[in-house]
Amino acid sequence: MDDLLQLVLRAGRQHQLVTSRDARELEISPYRWRKLRHLGWWLPVTPVHFRHVSVPLTFEMQARAGTEWLGRHSALFGSSALHWLGVPSPEPRRAEFLASRARRSAITWMIVHTSQRWDRADVIIHNGVRTSTAARAIIDLAFHERSARRIEAAIDESIRLRLTSLPTLRRRLAKLSGTGRHGCRLVRELLLDSGGESFLERRFLRIMRDNGLPRPECQVTFRDATDKVLRVDFVFGAVVVEVSGRLGHASDRERQRAARRRNELQQQGVVVLEFTTADVIDDPDHVVRTLRRSLPVTSISRTSQKMR
Repeated sequence: MDDLLQLVLRAGRQHQLVTSRDARELEISPYRWRKLRHLGWWLPVTPVHFRHVSVPLTFEMQARAGTEWLGRHSALFGSSALHWLGVPSPEPRRAEFLASRARRSAITWMIVHTSQRWDRADVIIHNGVRTSTAARAIIDLAFHERSARRIEAAIDESIRLRLTSLPTLRRRLAKLSGTGRHGCRLVRELLLDSGGESFLERRFLRIMRDNGLPRPECQVTFRDATDKVLRVDFVFGAVVVEVSGRLGHASDRERQRAARRRNELQQQGVVVLEFTTADVIDDPDHVVRTLRRSLPVTSISRTSQKMR
């Protein structure tokens, strides 16, 4: 088989990336390899990684080649890290990296943020690439992103995907906020109403906070008599609250499952309340009145004392 075809096939097995070492292993002479690059058949991604001219430069290629070239003291940063971890977001045009101050970049597509603070707990390997954890990526995103809605979405999606949790975010925020990092205050404010998995659940938590009601446990699981897991939105002691954004649009099968789950919980002695989108968005007073009648007075008074 022609050695150049073998190089193309190898690139296909390596996320469309090859190095000079790959060329040597396929017995392509240094002179010929330099000529292929000079003629523009193989284009540089980093000084040591190359892609075939027929293959467009993708975010994945940037992420893989960039972290490998920058070295072990580097990781994907901010929105790039969140996208790599699977948090729904537009694919970044240029990959961003966090690296030690000793590393600088002259590659046009690469954005490198340097830092003297390098905590190993902030870096994980995901799909073969070093990346910031979701908690660190959210805090870094807030440093450069002033859109509260975008940061709010990143927090909620990361929690929904089990990439981080409120306690983890609070711990990392407490450690990094003392370093003069901009954006920490915004993240701290957004965390007040985090814990749900949707805009509707976040709005419900905001209603609780604004009206002096206790903060519930979020996304709690129960088990029924057959050991089947029942997952609910919020729990206030013996009171379960579900917020339904699909009421009136769910299928018969979905309504059946919801009814069976509600019956099972009630048989366990749990009070189950359900609020619709219209309740939470348009009539929060109804939500508050209903909860005040259902929650123990001691819980409400205790929360009110804390607020004062």
